Amino acid sequence: MIQVFQYPHETLLQTSTVWKEDDSIDGYNDVERFESDVIKLMLDERGMGLAANQIGITKRFFAIGHESFDTLKKHAIIWNPQVINFGEEKIIDVEGCLSFKDIFVKVERPKTIEVQYETTQGKTRFAKLDGMGVQVLPA
Repeated sequence: MIQVFQYPHETLLQTSTVWKEDDSIDGYNDVERFESDVIKLMLDERGMGLAANQIGITKRFFAIGHESFDTLKKHAIIWNPQVINFGEEKIIDVEGCLSFKDIFVKVERPKTIEVQYETTQGKTRFAKLDGMGVQVLPA
């Protein structure tokens, strides 16, 4: 069963590696069921994003999605994300993190970013994120 780990859990301090098609996840033989469980966990924890490191996996993927987002309103798993462009304008907002319960800090981020990522089926997609969509992207 997956869970959100709290700092200073070891995977929160490690660098993630690329997710490969032949990678496996302990306890799962169905990637779509795993994706569903990660999204359910994110929603149960009242999150808008949840990185693999937060659930003890050091691979490049995260859950994202919220009806308030302009892009990615539907919950999804973003595999192997790469920021390909940072907007020049910056914003400062108060943010929280599921792995740092009840801690909220001001963070400066680009107002917009463009990302490249893969779908579950391995297709490459591009998205322009702004507002909260930028804030949930793992740093």
